[in-house]
Amino acid sequence: MKTAILILSVLMITGKVNAQQEIQNKKQELKSIVEQTFANGALNKLNIDEMPRGFHSDFAILIAKENDLFRLPLSDWMKVVEEYKNNPEKVKSGVRNLDYTIEVLEITGNTAVVKTQFFRDKKLIITDYLSYIKYPNGWKAVAKVSNEHITNPLQLNL
Repeated sequence: MKTAILILSVLMITGKVNAQQEIQNKKQELKSIVEQTFANGALNKLNIDEMPRGFHSDFAILIAKENDLFRLPLSDWMKVVEEYKNNPEKVKSGVRNLDYTIEVLEITGNTAVVKTQFFRDKKLIITDYLSYIKYPNGWKAVAKVSNEHITNPLQLNL
């Protein structure tokens, strides 16, 4: 009887450790996607080739405009990033050279929410919330809402 209880306890502990390791692996995978395709893809490195890997084709940035909701689809956002990248004056300005932190990365099953904060000269300028879904080919952001702590921090013309 004692042996059966010991074996059952070991199996339960092993199962819990494996489950925790699986969660950590999912979090690391998602963190890498956030950094490569969003923080460094869309912002710091202006790498639009990386963006589709981390964003669903139906992704949109949702922006409140008075009582309305403006949707900036992925394809339009990529054009904004490309135009910025192709403008030497804007690139030289350093407006998109930002430090960032990932404040929250929470996974429930195949869905996740990620809260990022972006800083320029150590001053908080943007807080973003991204919603992710894990598809067979990996994590994809499906929506983003932001709080701008300063007016138009990326100097966008939307």
